[in-house]
Amino acid sequence: MSAVAAIIRLDLRGILRDNVMYINVLVSVVTVAAITVLGLLQEHLPGWRDWFPLMIALSLVSGPGGFGYLFGLLMVDENDTGVRNMLSVTPVRPTTLILTRTAVATAWLCVWPALTITIMNAAWQAIDLPLVEWAALILSLALLTPALALAIPTLASDKVEALAVFKGLTFVTLAPLAIYFLDADAWYRYVFLLSPTGWAVQAFDAFLAESAAGYLWAAGGAVYALVLLGCAIHFFRRNVYKLYA
Repeated sequence: MSAVAAIIRLDLRGILRDNVMYINVLVSVVTVAAITVLGLLQEHLPGWRDWFPLMIALSLVSGPGGFGYLFGLLMVDENDTGVRNMLSVTPVRPTTLILTRTAVATAWLCVWPALTITIMNAAWQAIDLPLVEWAALILSLALLTPALALAIPTLASDKVEALAVFKGLTFVTLAPLAIYFLDADAWYRYVFLLSPTGWAVQAFDAFLAESAAGYLWAAGGAVYALVLLGCAIHFFRRNVYKLYA
């Protein structure tokens, strides 16, 4: 437990001392605040209420990429801080680092969306879904965060490359939002299921339509995320921590 606590403290210090990481968290907070304020002023914003489901969908699918980038940068930064070299002379195994960061990232993406959606929906009062459906949506996306976090240091060796990888991953995770601008019966809507967040968008739409199929979509998304996490761990250990495994 002392090793786990040390890793968490190390990562927290890394976030607080890095302006890019700090700004990433700040942007999330400001975005939630802005949407909440708009909800309080919705009487003066005719038609905006209809766009609230899209705002929630955006909040859901942007979380794994945004916070995955945050945790990914911590691992990219290990080269500069010497943490990666220290693994060869300390009893803390790479597996401990990976499991700890996976658990923390997953827990964060369970707590943060639940908190922010509750705040935003309290202001708008536009979506009435039971707690179990919100939980299914959030859990279907939670494992994507550590998967994307591990993908970033696997594909990038410095912060510049990490930013480029993040942009590419962001495009993939946000692409399913195009569903809201397509015909409801268009067959090519299902092409967006190639994106791991596409399943959550389909689940959200099903829940809004009061369809139990949302649970199947959410379960499919969770399985997809779990497979991606397994692949990310494999390639991360092979390409990044191969000297210390």
